[in-house]
Amino acid sequence: MILSNNDIIEEIERGGLNFDPMIDYTHISASSVDLRLGNIFTRHPNPLQGMSIVIDPGEVSPEDALREFGERIVVPSGEKFELNPGDFVLGYTLESVELPDYLAARIEGRSRMARFGVSVHQTAPTVQANFSGQLRLEISNIGPYTVLLEPGTRFCQLIIEKLSSPAQSTTPSQWQGQSSSA
Repeated sequence: MILSNNDIIEEIERGGLNFDPMIDYTHISASSVDLRLGNIFTRHPNPLQGMSIVIDPGEVSPEDALREFGERIVVPSGEKFELNPGDFVLGYTLESVELPDYLAARIEGRSRMARFGVSVHQTAPTVQANFSGQLRLEISNIGPYTVLLEPGTRFCQLIIEKLSSPAQSTTPSQWQGQSSSA
């Protein structure tokens, strides 16, 4: 069951659903919460610049590949990140999210960005119950324009769902506690 705005507010107020920094209640729509874009991005190398990299996902973790080949970019306050056509970068939400064992969520793009050709995630929208941390965004520009991304703006939405029973998993997500400061 997807939570309505009233359910979301109730979960926040009783401490079941937490955001840090706390979201503004005006960012809660009828059935989702808008999250803001953080200021840290990781750009993959562009193979068109004469570099050929082959990665075997069975042998290399995404984080190891990013450490070895990626470029970490911190956007200073008041500046914007330039997302060119064909670019693929990883970013973070500004907010950290903490879900209890009875709620899960899906991260989705906002139509404002989609209409410029900006995709917020590729295939990984699920946020598992008991997750705590910033959400990593898989951002692509499949549109024809260079799009300027401003950290701090409402960029994606979190759709929160109640589980049929509390999750009993003892194995935390491999992304548990992820943070742009790491």
